[in-house]
Amino acid sequence: MRPDFLKGIRFTDLTWAGAGPFGTKVFSDFGAEILKIESMSRPDPVRRGGPFKDGVPGTNRSGYFASRNTGKRSISLDLKEKEGREIALRLIAQSDVVSNNFGPGAMERLGLTYDEVRAVKPDIIYLSMPMYGEDGPLSTLLGVGMTIAAVTGLMWMTGYGNGEKPLGPGTHYPDHAANPYHAAFAVLAALRYRRHTGRGMKIDLSQVESTANFAGSSILEASVHDREPEHTGNRSRWDAPHNVFACTGEDEWCAIAVESDAEFLALAATIGRQDLVARPELRHAAGRLAAMAELEAAVTAWTRERPAQEAASLLQNAGVPAARVASARDLVEADPQLRARGYWQTLDHPEMGPSLFTSPPFTLDGERVELTRPPLFGEHTQEVLSGLLGMSDAEIASLTERKILA
Repeated sequence: MRPDFLKGIRFTDLTWAGAGPFGTKVFSDFGAEILKIESMSRPDPVRRGGPFKDGVPGTNRSGYFASRNTGKRSISLDLKEKEGREIALRLIAQSDVVSNNFGPGAMERLGLTYDEVRAVKPDIIYLSMPMYGEDGPLSTLLGVGMTIAAVTGLMWMTGYGNGEKPLGPGTHYPDHAANPYHAAFAVLAALRYRRHTGRGMKIDLSQVESTANFAGSSILEASVHDREPEHTGNRSRWDAPHNVFACTGEDEWCAIAVESDAEFLALAATIGRQDLVARPELRHAAGRLAAMAELEAAVTAWTRERPAQEAASLLQNAGVPAARVASARDLVEADPQLRARGYWQTLDHPEMGPSLFTSPPFTLDGERVELTRPPLFGEHTQEVLSGLLGMSDAEIASLTERKILA
């Protein structure tokens, strides 16, 4: 399979912020044409959020925006104006998918509901991604990634226990895993369905529902046992020792996960604590869990005497799962696995200059997708409207002057 296997698929993409653009990026990275619609009165909000390249703010300098919008084409179009809506419908008529992650009622106000869209494109795939879906008693509520993490229990699940407040996963799981990939999978399934039947499809994806999948085991446990699962932090409820351990140096840590009796024997030998193996109660997981604090103290005494990478390597060589807890800088500058697989790609950006981007975490038939840079605001407006819609330079100039294209 070629890395550009989605070439020929076109989106009219109205998504913005996190989960929506990350979902359509899945398609742009693999060859689909994504026409990103935005206006200066309502630009993608992450264009104005940092971090900015070299700390210099600017509409085209946001690393947050850049990472979510590689390979897309930006069209400046005011959808609140009648002529802007008409142009959007003309673009949709030549697209395979129209996507949005607006709150409830937004597409109705724009005159771009599923019925209005399929009137111009009967076999359109219509992706809608509101927080709670388009119907039900909570469908009118608004929220962002942090809200979704809270209402689905992800915030509560990520804490160290002992009465400490939950830490939360930020927006990572709602915005960068659960929702964009559920959306991408649904669109791929709908495209396959259309290929076989000739019919389009409306996808109503509730971001709360798709994120709740990540809390499935905890929800099941609470339902079956009528109790809240305990916070474990980096510990395990089944294995010990299982934690991150302080090493020499400032903020240096080694993650260690002993998950079998054999691994515990190897750990004890590596850290020079054969006396632990001599104790019958520590030869099985239940006993090790009961002695968790003692075992963690023994491991920490050993890790504190050596650098994190040295500790991890010694344990790995002995057959014990372990790894240095890496910083972002470590991953970029020193991780041999990511370097060998070509995971980091440098793209030259007109305003940010050479900038580093992450590749999709897989290859197709051994080939890594070659990314193309994210767009400047409105960069492709004239090119798309003249090339795809056949609009004249005079028409485009008039629309620009009247701020329909702005």
